[in-house]
Amino acid sequence: MNEVKVKDDFYEFKPFRVPKYKIEFKNATTLTSIAGYQWYTPALLYLWGRFTEVNLADLIVKYNFKVFWYLFDKPIFQGLNYKDDKSWNHMLWACSNDDWKNLVDGILETVQFDIPNKLLFQYALQSFEIPDPLFVDKQRLVTNATPKVKVSAFAVLSNRHQLAFDLNSGFKGVPQVRTFKPEQIQIDAADDLFADTNITQDKAFEAYKRIMLRLQDQEYEKKIDEIRQNRRR
Repeated sequence: MNEVKVKDDFYEFKPFRVPKYKIEFKNATTLTSIAGYQWYTPALLYLWGRFTEVNLADLIVKYNFKVFWYLFDKPIFQGLNYKDDKSWNHMLWACSNDDWKNLVDGILETVQFDIPNKLLFQYALQSFEIPDPLFVDKQRLVTNATPKVKVSAFAVLSNRHQLAFDLNSGFKGVPQVRTFKPEQIQIDAADDLFADTNITQDKAFEAYKRIMLRLQDQEYEKKIDEIRQNRRR
């Protein structure tokens, strides 16, 4: 990564922080000119998915990867506000290509449970192109000739709603975060899980896995039955 100087720094999340490394761009004019890294935003996880620095620390201990970040001048996303703080709209994190699969797998395998409020949270991966934010910062405008860069985002799936980027909205290629209806399987799984009034955090994950396997098997059998019925017609 010849174009980037990595500086030992911290991006702080109170009350707990994980070391993250701020990228200092030297001669690079676009993110696409910097090879070997995946660019992404974890904003939805932190803002609405109950994902915390403790979860991130667990993944780093398990897979031994580093988190890089950069705060761009121009907004990259819309709707990622926390009170008066709009920094998530301007920020991308980065991960080396070698570590990307472990990071994605680790996040997608994570499930959070809010037992008092009968909510569960899982995550999904979105990938899409945006105007290259490094190029935009340097040129100060977005045109049809502005180069694009592929980035990823982690969407939030709960039994109450889904939060993800709506790629069909937004101004001048700036993706807008939207709320969508939950999947029925998430609703059914949560209903089954929280029907047990004795469920606890240490037992919730294994119980949830059993419920999801059962519901997925039921969906599969339903589809097979539909195929058989269609063949008989």
